[in-house]
Amino acid sequence: MRKDRHPHPHIDPRQPRDGSKPRTNPPVFAWKPSDDEGVSKLTVYGEAQCQELALELDGLADPVYLPEKALAPGRYEWEWSTQNESGERLAFEITDSSAVVEVPPVDEWLRRFSDNHPRIHVRGEELDALRESRNGERAELWSGLKADADDIVETEHQIAEPDYLPDKTTDYEAFWAVWYPTMWGSRRFVYEARTMALAFLAGGDRRYARAACERMASICSWDPEDSSYLGHNDEAHMSVIWNGPEAVDWVWDEFSESERKIVVECFRRRGEITFEHMHNQGIYGVDRFDSHAGREIVFLALIAIVFHQEIPEAVGWLEWLRPTLCGVWPVWADDDGGWAEGISYSLAYVRIMTMFATALKRGAGVDLYARPFWANHAEWRKSFLPTYAEWIGFGDHSEPWRGHWDGTADLVELIAHETNTAGLYPFANRLRKDGAGCRPTPPERAMRGVEPQRYLASPVEEPSSTDESGPVCRVFSDIGWAAIRTAPMEPDEDIAFLFRSSPYGAVSHSHANNNDFILHVAGRVMTMPSGYYAGYGSNHHAHWVWHTKSHNCVTLSGASQLMRSHDSVGSVGNPFEDERLSYFCGNADASYSDRATRNRRHVIFLKSHQCFVLVDEFVAKPGVASAFEWNLHSYAQFDVDTQTQSFSLQRDGRTLDGCFLFSGEGYFSLSDGWDPPPMRKSDDDDWRNQHHLKFTPYGVDNTRALGVVLSPGYSGLEPARVTTRREGQAEVGIIGDDLIAVRQSDVMEIGGVETEALAVAVVNGRKYEITDEGIAMVG
Repeated sequence: MRKDRHPHPHIDPRQPRDGSKPRTNPPVFAWKPSDDEGVSKLTVYGEAQCQELALELDGLADPVYLPEKALAPGRYEWEWSTQNESGERLAFEITDSSAVVEVPPVDEWLRRFSDNHPRIHVRGEELDALRESRNGERAELWSGLKADADDIVETEHQIAEPDYLPDKTTDYEAFWAVWYPTMWGSRRFVYEARTMALAFLAGGDRRYARAACERMASICSWDPEDSSYLGHNDEAHMSVIWNGPEAVDWVWDEFSESERKIVVECFRRRGEITFEHMHNQGIYGVDRFDSHAGREIVFLALIAIVFHQEIPEAVGWLEWLRPTLCGVWPVWADDDGGWAEGISYSLAYVRIMTMFATALKRGAGVDLYARPFWANHAEWRKSFLPTYAEWIGFGDHSEPWRGHWDGTADLVELIAHETNTAGLYPFANRLRKDGAGCRPTPPERAMRGVEPQRYLASPVEEPSSTDESGPVCRVFSDIGWAAIRTAPMEPDEDIAFLFRSSPYGAVSHSHANNNDFILHVAGRVMTMPSGYYAGYGSNHHAHWVWHTKSHNCVTLSGASQLMRSHDSVGSVGNPFEDERLSYFCGNADASYSDRATRNRRHVIFLKSHQCFVLVDEFVAKPGVASAFEWNLHSYAQFDVDTQTQSFSLQRDGRTLDGCFLFSGEGYFSLSDGWDPPPMRKSDDDDWRNQHHLKFTPYGVDNTRALGVVLSPGYSGLEPARVTTRREGQAEVGIIGDDLIAVRQSDVMEIGGVETEALAVAVVNGRKYEITDEGIAMVG
């Protein structure tokens, strides 16, 4: 990493990154000049020690460029410049394994799309075969779609313009009382218009088309610059342009002339407003990274595709969006597939992106699904969303609703189909099965209708079985998440330890929770972060959920990690696995930088005992001493034993025993509830009470290394029995015939051998040492 590069990828968004090996070819080039008004020059060098020109472009209005053709494998260097400044040279390498995804210019896209409607996901010449399939391979999907459309068609198809929003900084509850029903009411209204439009495509019944036309004409009568103006209520604005372009496209010929005029004018103006709003704030992925912009880029592109014949400016919108949608996106992840904002929030944003990716693939033959991100994203979901989960982490919204399970299954199934990844189908099927037992999605958020991409995709034959063997530990280093899963497809046997220490910091829908973890045991969540998503920035959200005290992390004299900060970067590094154990290290040094120079959590999973050893190390900033506090949260009450420095909890026949490797004086603090509590709302039955444990070694410290053994148990697994003792300068835990030792001074002696390692594990007769370089077998 260059010394002048900020570690957060949003503060320094240059791509390709120095020393990187882009997994997609051609890579996108992005930079961030300080002169926002100037034009840029991009120069790429290759071959002959990176001295020969590979690309040279001048007069670039935006600091982003996506080549149309792939680069030859090899080493390259690139730089940018403007009239007033120059960027440093950065090196990257294109390898033979890089996925080739070439994106032609926009005029070629539009030439390939149908001149007539429909043109999104399906063409007019395909409708006869589509309608015939409702009596064959799509019969089951058609039955559900028709039932929903038959219900919706009998409902009201007019919607009143929304009220203005109160000032949330003055009265949050008054703001919520208008904002919440407006968002979900208008979103559902247009979603159901799209459902009826899809039912018309699939079955040909013009009743559905007429109802969809009435709905779209009604909501398009809203004044785009009044109470639903993007700058005042962007959720209401986005409700119109989210599912609206597809609905309009699919029933285009069924509109009356007067209705079509209203609809075209609405999308012309809302498209202009969206483009102006985004363009004035810079390039998504370079200057702005807010989540809502991640929706707006897709909605604007779909407006442009559907209405490019009626809105001349639409071609320019697509040309501006091309490098962002096809190269920069995703901005909360990289091609290893994760999503730093969390499982819940990623679902909406990745599904939204599939709307564009599928439209481009079906309509123009450009396959963005060939990027490694997509197949890897489904694997990330498979690792971090147990199908039995009672708690979703990490990030806002933790409740397991059926709609989330079904939506995830739709997404995974779509990715499996588009990437030809057959091994994902069993996960999608299991999601649908286990989702049936989830709490129903609150009725005001429930959307009726089959997802169009699922319905319109070509039916495939799923494999009868897949190979689930492989390592128990998966690390997604780009976003700093790690998962240890012992039996992902067997809920009654699975132990799932999920961990986060992310380079994306504590911003957006992420919290101050680097080195946080969640532990599921045989289908029940035993420990998890606490608090609920009671409205973004509400008192409970800002003063409990955003704070480190609500997470399974270390706090220092009650102080949080850096909150709402791009500087609070973390990482997961040094992953290791063999037949005896798995290991990785979470580095949260920067997150505690106001009080500490070092704060790391080492995680060891002992396979024969099915237990975890966590070793937390802390070094204070000079002149700043802190009380070291180890926090844990659960739905269950904690039982503690101060004599043995241990605790336990039970849930539905599952147990978790914890034992601190600490022989000194310390104390437990137990509590429940939250301070402040969440604002009550209609779905508060999901908000069960939570219990909190804090263990504090005696005194204030300049340095600390604390080990804890977590031993899960269920009907098929006895918790590992742990005994502890002090041996010289080491705190030692004995687990059966195995040993864990944590150094308490400069050196410790284990088995007659001195070592400066932080910790030593002796497992099945083999000795491992943990140092800054990771874990290694010795002797």
